[in-house]
Amino acid sequence: MALALPPRTPLALATLGTAPFVIAAIGAATDTVFTPFPYSSVETIIHFGIIVLSFLTGILWGFASHSPKGQSSYAYITGAIPVLYVFFAVVGTDADKLEALMFGFPALLTIDTSFQHSRLAPRWWLTLRIPTTLVIIACLSVTRLSI
Repeated sequence: MALALPPRTPLALATLGTAPFVIAAIGAATDTVFTPFPYSSVETIIHFGIIVLSFLTGILWGFASHSPKGQSSYAYITGAIPVLYVFFAVVGTDADKLEALMFGFPALLTIDTSFQHSRLAPRWWLTLRIPTTLVIIACLSVTRLSI
């Protein structure tokens, strides 16, 4: 299945959605706080990473809700795995949480790929998800190296 360009609105929102990761990674690398929130850049990227990974799980459930009956159980179960992963694995020290997120986003991308190949996700989905995942992993890595 050929990939397509994403619509402008999802592309703009995904691009804006990477900004907190980039800002927090720069803040962590330079030991500067760029947010008005009462927590550090490391805490910011962890919290936002948890939110985004969980949000993307919700999108998978949206895709699953439109799946054919033969695929629906697979889609719902697979779509629930990332949020359960967040709940059980993103724990411990900040380093542990960052490492769990660094594993979680690529793992989610494999599920996205599966949904794409099963035609549950729109043709443009991976065109959007691959670059944003790469940016997020780079930002999580920079942050992890800074602590």
